[in-house]
Amino acid sequence: MPESVRDAIIVGGGHNGLVCAAYLAAAGLKVTVLERRGVVGGAAVTEEFHPGFRNSVASYTVSLLNPKVIRDLDLARHGLRIVERKLANFLPLDDSRYLKIGTGVTAAEVAKFSRRDAERLTAYGERLDVIADVLRDLVLQTPPNVTAAGWLDALPELLRGARQARRIAKLDLPMRRELLDLFVKSAGDYLDAWFESAPIKAAYGFDGVVGNFASPYAAGSAYVLLHHVFGEVNGKKGAWGHAIGGMGAITQAMARSAAARGVDIEVGNGVREVLVDDDGSVLGRFNLFFTGEDSANLGYRVAEQAAGRGVATASAMELCRLAATRHGLRRLRAATSHGNAASKKVLAKAGFVPVGSAGPADLGGKTGTFTGVIRLKAMEA
Repeated sequence: MPESVRDAIIVGGGHNGLVCAAYLAAAGLKVTVLERRGVVGGAAVTEEFHPGFRNSVASYTVSLLNPKVIRDLDLARHGLRIVERKLANFLPLDDSRYLKIGTGVTAAEVAKFSRRDAERLTAYGERLDVIADVLRDLVLQTPPNVTAAGWLDALPELLRGARQARRIAKLDLPMRRELLDLFVKSAGDYLDAWFESAPIKAAYGFDGVVGNFASPYAAGSAYVLLHHVFGEVNGKKGAWGHAIGGMGAITQAMARSAAARGVDIEVGNGVREVLVDDDGSVLGRFNLFFTGEDSANLGYRVAEQAAGRGVATASAMELCRLAATRHGLRRLRAATSHGNAASKKVLAKAGFVPVGSAGPADLGGKTGTFTGVIRLKAMEA
């Protein structure tokens, strides 16, 4: 199954992979994205959980999607619309009491439990905003690339690191201490130093552990408080929002942007092995898509420059061996078009035998291609 040379192959079609693909394609590269599942998006997907009902199934709210990425990929033109959440959090306390966190309501809500805490909210927010602004400037900078090649190569990276460090050095001494506290303290200890009432500490403490699977008194969890004011929605710093259509609307817009730039996106193609030549170029990829406890579909693509070198045959045989010894598989299937003599030869040498025909789905959904389904004799029950 030889294919034309690609400049970049991205394994995994989550939001990071799609963004990378779009930028690489914009730079003029030929890019392919390979995604194991039948839909791109990774953790940012919207799926039907009951007939007629769809929901974000993992990631559920947006703020940290950098506005530069939104602009560069023109995601609004590709269908993305984000609305700000009216409330950031709602904390029920008992049958009659509650705490609402949101723009314009937080201070009055906190004052129900502690006027002192309500008065300290502004200073608390300003502290976090100052540090968030500094880090927001750094997030699009490439970190220094530490090298072991010698001082001559390392010097430019060291100078670049020094320039980035100057941004933090602009903070006064109390704010530098605050930054250090946020990176090493627990959310619980940090909030205890600011507030006295339990409801506001519980609401903000939740921000310190959501998705973190840690105690609010775990060291380092204070940083997650900063994380929650780090992003923005529609130009409003620190805001969080919802994508209309669920989180999958974000990655679908990214996929449309990437495709408009010429990116080839293949779903149902999980990669098991990447073949790399001596010069570092990628010769091809092999993937196993598990269909049962002891069975899987095998697929592969080999670059044109690798044709005739025995790469495909040797790799197919090795992958079959690993399928049996490492994964305990007893049955593999592979598909090839009737006219692809080279692919049939490779699979035959690997121990496959024809067992019948199959539809286009066996070749990644490419319509109009009829394939022969084959399986590995040595792994049959």
